[in-house]
Parts: sequence; structure tokens; C-alpha cells
Amino acid sequence: MATTEGQMALGEKEWHEHAALIGRVTLAWNQNVHQLLRVLIHLTGIESPVADAIFFSPQSDSAQRKLIKRVAEAVELGEQYRASLEKILKRLEEVSSGRNLATHVIFGISAFDPETNHWGATVVPTLNPPQDSRLQPDFTAQFQAVEQKLHALHRDLENRLIHTPFPPRSFDGPPLPKAAAAAIQARIAELDAGSGDEGQPMSM
Repeated sequence: MATTEGQMALGEKEWHEHAALIGRVTLAWNQNVHQLLRVLIHLTGIESPVADAIFFSPQSDSAQRKLIKRVAEAVELGEQYRASLEKILKRLEEVSSGRNLATHVIFGISAFDPETNHWGATVVPTLNPPQDSRLQPDFTAQFQAVEQKLHALHRDLENRLIHTPFPPRSFDGPPLPKAAAAAIQARIAELDAGSGDEGQPMSM
């Protein structure tokens, strides 16, 4: 239908709102993927781009989560920290189905809402029945819940990275991450500078 300048086509507002929600879910998921990459770097000390190549070699998100779990075991991460990490990985696995629905289900615009039996532009699954039976009738609320869960997971992963110590290395492994190594070198330099002042009177 042709529209004059400033007017929106039928369903354009609803479509933009739906697209924005799908985009937010996708961005929130990707942020969590990046957090898992940071966990890999934290566990191994391997920096990018080598860490990137290792982490993204598996061609699925589930394989990447399994990689993180196996690495945590290989570096003998403490039981308490490993259990916490595995709980987060389990939560990511549970929310992944909602993310996949948001990403892969085909949607379109209808002039009739089959859920309310009212006329009016609404976003609906294009295929009937939908591609996946896990899609709920109120998929907008379903995807909003997925987005909130992903934000919570991102915060928990960030908190874990802050409070989990580097695992002790009982083998000749890679060096500490660059940021940690730089901080250590800076501290050594401070100590060396301070030791040169021994025996000197304090200036007032």
C-alpha cells in the first residue's frame, strides 16, 4: 500500500518493534559468547588471536561450551569454581533454545491477529504450524524473558571473571595474560625504584 511522506505502511511499527527485540536477543547472546572467550583466556593464559582461533574452531555454540568445560578440567580449576562455571554453562544451554527460536523462526506481518481474533496488523509466524513447537503463543514475552536471562548471565560471567583466581599451573603452560603480566612488571619496577631509596634520608 502506498503511503504519503511521514506515514507508516501497515504493520511497519509492529515489524520494527519485533525486529528490535530480535536484535537485542542476538546482541545479548553474542555478548555472552564473548564472555566465554574471555573465560578461555582466563583459564589458559592464551591471548588473542590464538585464543580466538581455538575458541571459534568448533562450529556450534554447544561445542564451544563443551570446550570451556573440558579446559576447566584440564587446568585443574578448583572444584568450587568449576562447579560455578558449569552451572552458568548449563543456564546458557537452557536459554539457547529461546535464542534459536528468535533467530531462526520465520515471521511476517498479518492484518488479522489469530490469537485475539481481531483485525489489526500483528507479527505472526509465517509457517503454520510454526517451525518449532517450543515457540509460545506470546512469543514477544518469551523473547523478552530470554533477553533478561542473557543479561543476567552476562553479569554472572563478568562477576566470575573478577573473582575467580587464575588456576594453578602444574605444567609448563603459556604465560599469564598480557594485562596480568604487565601489572606484575609494573609492580616489580615500583619495588625496584623503592629499593634504590634505602638508606637515603626522607625529604620533608
